Amino acid sequence: MATRKRIIKNIPDYRLPREKKETEETDLKKVKAQMLKDLEAEEKNKNDWYDKELEKNLK
Repeated sequence: MATRKRIIKNIPDYRLPREKKETEETDLKKVKAQMLKDLEAEEKNKNDWYDKELEKNLK
């Protein structure tokens, strides 16, 4: 006998547990906050480098 294909149904969003949805949102918020911190640190380092080069050129 031929085997039947198993139908996999996706669970609708309204039936998903709320905890899972909230953890994904908090994870995304944490990642976003970390990226913003990294960008700020990078910009600060970039500005420091320009200041040092400017001082070198003025001497």
